[in-house]
Amino acid sequence: MKEQFNISIKKYKINLDVHLLWLTYFPFIGWLYPFIFKKDDAFAMHHGKQAFIMALLFTAIPIAITFSAAFIPITWRVIKLIFAILIYLSHLAYFALCAWGLLKVWDRSAYEFPVIMRFAKKLDV
Repeated sequence: MKEQFNISIKKYKINLDVHLLWLTYFPFIGWLYPFIFKKDDAFAMHHGKQAFIMALLFTAIPIAITFSAAFIPITWRVIKLIFAILIYLSHLAYFALCAWGLLKVWDRSAYEFPVIMRFAKKLDV
């Protein structure tokens, strides 16, 4: 399997090497790449575990908010609006963390997200 692809756009004079490891922080499914294809690479698994925990966390948060909003009376519309805004903010935070993780993979640094890494170290994959 080829690990690196070269993308070049001659019109704009862009030449970019794309590594498949960058897919690790693709939202919600990117963690599958290191888990399936890079089990022997410690760097890939380090970031894959973090991406997996982030995907679980940021899937569970909107689900918990949605189910808790079901118990709020319909007349409390402001509270329901706040819950909807919280769901959108959680997605925004997740996409921002995915972008941050992508930059760390791009720099080849073994960055540890503070809270997420505590749970990722418990994964035995």
